[in-house]
Amino acid sequence: MRSYALAFDVPPALVPRGMYLSAGSPSRSVRDVPLTGGGSRLVVGGNGHDVGRTSSERALVDDLRAWTAEHFPGATETHAWSAQDYRSYDSMPLIGPLPRGGGRIQVATGFDKWGMASGAMAARSIAGRILGAEPSWQQALSRRSIRPSGAARAVLLSAEVAVAATTSAVGAAVRRAPTSPPPGAGAVGRRGLLPTGVSATETGTCAAHAICTHLGGVLRWNDNERSWDCPLHGSRFSAEGEVIEGPATRNLRRAADD
Repeated sequence: MRSYALAFDVPPALVPRGMYLSAGSPSRSVRDVPLTGGGSRLVVGGNGHDVGRTSSERALVDDLRAWTAEHFPGATETHAWSAQDYRSYDSMPLIGPLPRGGGRIQVATGFDKWGMASGAMAARSIAGRILGAEPSWQQALSRRSIRPSGAARAVLLSAEVAVAATTSAVGAAVRRAPTSPPPGAGAVGRRGLLPTGVSATETGTCAAHAICTHLGGVLRWNDNERSWDCPLHGSRFSAEGEVIEGPATRNLRRAADD
């Protein structure tokens, strides 16, 4: 799951005190951030989505800007960033020994944007396991079973991955790869038999096979961060094809290397 956040300078009277999360959709989170020299800054976040499964990441960021301008008149943007979080099939964090790790590798993942609370909980749990004093509440996470709702969610996630894989592959097959996209832009299309991603970087035009090195998903161009994103399992690559985020561990192959 990918989401976005923006920081703003706003009139002191408009800065909320505390942290707030909307109950509706699209999601909105609002909080104040105290500054070292005094005063506070407003942080607005939201518009989360599955990685690589939106028509325009930039449009989602602009939507946050428009929402902030409407509700916090006079806000001046100072920073913008995004974050990526893993969500498990039942939305509960996975904390404990890595399967097939021989009990020697501990893992903590699936925080689903609740990293501050889940990170501290995972640290206590893993430290307690190693020292022989595991917290009692960790048993609920370690011994959970797949219930019907969790199984249905897992099937739905797999179906969504299959749809994303098909959509990306079909889209790449019907388009021809551009030869010279506008500065900062990128697109995926056919070049021979393989989907090829072509982007315009600061050093010139770059062409790479737009196939994720994890499990072969056809990549999509992220128009906000200028990266290649995989709609299957969330791997991301720079415009030049270098791994930014896993599960992929190998860079993309340049099209000119064939």
